[in-house]
Order: sequence, then structure tokens, then C-alpha cells
Amino acid sequence: MLSCIETIANMTLQEWKTLKNINTLSELANKIGVNTSKNPARLVQRWLDGSSYPRKHHLDMILKATNGKVTANDFFTQ
Repeated sequence: MLSCIETIANMTLQEWKTLKNINTLSELANKIGVNTSKNPARLVQRWLDGSSYPRKHHLDMILKATNGKVTANDFFTQ
């Protein structure tokens, strides 16, 4: 059964990370599929703190990993 939080259509990557009980940035990078990047933990940290935005191919990976819960728009409404 889905909790009421999981039924929210859109959320930030940080909210999704918390919802899924992901404890580390490396684990988040792994779930998204960017773990082959040069420094995956730093990459997702920059997305979370707003100092950088995901590129198109990373946005596609985030959308797929989160089952559509985190979209490109969610990075610009933080």
C-alpha cells in the first residue's frame, strides 16, 4: 500500500532521497545510475544544493529511477 507521500505526483530529489531512506550520496548516485561518473557523490550533491543542474541524459535517468516523481521542473522550483 502506498503512503500518502508516495502518491504525490512531483517532489524534489532530496524529498525522494528521504522517502526512500537513502542515507548517502553514493547510494543515491547508484540508485539513479550515475555511479560511473568521475565523482558521483559530488555530482548529486551539486544537484541537491542547487549549484548545478542535471544534464538532459541525467534528467532522463532521474525520471526513470524515481518512476516520474522527480522531473526537470522540480530542479527549478526548489
